[in-house]
Amino acid sequence: MNAAMIDPMIANSADYADALLVARKAKNALVGIILFMLVFQLGLFFAARYKIQIDGDSQTLDLLKYLVGLTDFLGVVLPLILAFILALIAIVMLQGRLLGVSWVMSAFVGCVVLMVLLFPWQAFLMNQTFSSEQFKIPGVLYTWAEVVLRARMHPERLTLEMMYWARFVGWPVAAIILLVKVQLDSGKGMGAALRETGPGRLTTEPPPANL
Repeated sequence: MNAAMIDPMIANSADYADALLVARKAKNALVGIILFMLVFQLGLFFAARYKIQIDGDSQTLDLLKYLVGLTDFLGVVLPLILAFILALIAIVMLQGRLLGVSWVMSAFVGCVVLMVLLFPWQAFLMNQTFSSEQFKIPGVLYTWAEVVLRARMHPERLTLEMMYWARFVGWPVAAIILLVKVQLDSGKGMGAALRETGPGRLTTEPPPANL
């Protein structure tokens, strides 16, 4: 195998590696922002329940209201972008016939589930109180009106109490766990692909035997 045959192989391998590295940076940034959003909403719920009054008027509350609205918006947009990036990573890996595609596809499916969970369904389904027959299962992210109305609720029945804590704590924690799984699965897949596209793979493999 002469140099003219090796150079295109090295160039293609380096090109795939560069594409995966760019995609990995974007993926890590998106995962970090989504994780921050979930932790922020968890923290605000506990603060509203035990520490601060959020049904008044002040610049701090206006800022918190804006941030909650921003997290609801980003909760719709960012998982969609993350799923798109994971799909692009899978396409690059399939095109380059690289290892680790199954891990990335697992992360993609998990991201689609996360996207459904984070969507603020309650803003469109017009759910009422937890004791109302019109109650609809909400998304993981709450709206400002919802946290103002329900942060300090004390449901009377055990089932309503379980629904309450699942709504504001259980599902957000489950979403965080799913997000971490998406990150770990995609990291394993991309790690395998990047090891495969390393320069040593092309320079240390022996040339094929002449037929």
